[in-house]
Amino acid sequence: MGRFLRSRRARLSPEELGVRPFGQRRRVPGLRREELGPLAGIGVDYYTRLEQGRVQNVSVDVLEAIADVLRLNPAEREYVRNLNRPSKLAPPVAPDSVRPALQHLLDSTPETPAYIIGPLTNVLAWNRIACTLFLDFGALSKADRNWAYLLFLHDGIQAMFDDLLKAQRENVAFLRLQTSRYPNADELSSLVDRMLADSPFFRELWEQYEVIDKSHNDYLLHHPVVGDVILNFQAGRLPNEPGQALITFTPEPDTPSAKALHVLAQAN
Repeated sequence: MGRFLRSRRARLSPEELGVRPFGQRRRVPGLRREELGPLAGIGVDYYTRLEQGRVQNVSVDVLEAIADVLRLNPAEREYVRNLNRPSKLAPPVAPDSVRPALQHLLDSTPETPAYIIGPLTNVLAWNRIACTLFLDFGALSKADRNWAYLLFLHDGIQAMFDDLLKAQRENVAFLRLQTSRYPNADELSSLVDRMLADSPFFRELWEQYEVIDKSHNDYLLHHPVVGDVILNFQAGRLPNEPGQALITFTPEPDTPSAKALHVLAQAN
């Protein structure tokens, strides 16, 4: 938590918060502890000990006051709460396949690329057009059938994303949030360790401590067959399937992107 809070202080300046800077010489960027404490209504010594990991089970009111000063987004606030009181529940176990009804749901949308991911952004099930759009998920090993691997270590997928950096940042930030939700998930820890070892750029982004809970976005993709397509990414959690989410990619109706997906569907 201390490293995360320091990273959030570093992105703010006293001027942004309308306070007089503490001290004349500033060797590091951002808000100082001596400036944050009074703004949050807590003692500087207490906040210092909190950042140093010497305070346990911080009250909700104190955490919210700090979050307000640091202008944390909802996902960042959840991240801090999770770190403050780690869950003792067993993490959800992602199966190798999904329920037949869910696979039928995927197959019933032949012109909408769709797949189901687990808590590690691992792809558990997919429809045919998702493979035509991206790649044959079934041809990948279980370890590589994961969006962290695909976005950082798979040349073909990397070439598809017009704004690859945005997709990579979102993936890393979501995985960081997941590590706070499931602190005892050995499989999640192993994935992060693998990516830190295999991808220097993943490691660089990981150390920036960004946190998001990704639910929707627009992507421009460069497809080798149908050219450029603009698709809306939507993620919907599956309430009865812990840790799983349904992902769909849809174009605006009556657009070149919609026509391109129709061509891909016919190619199946």
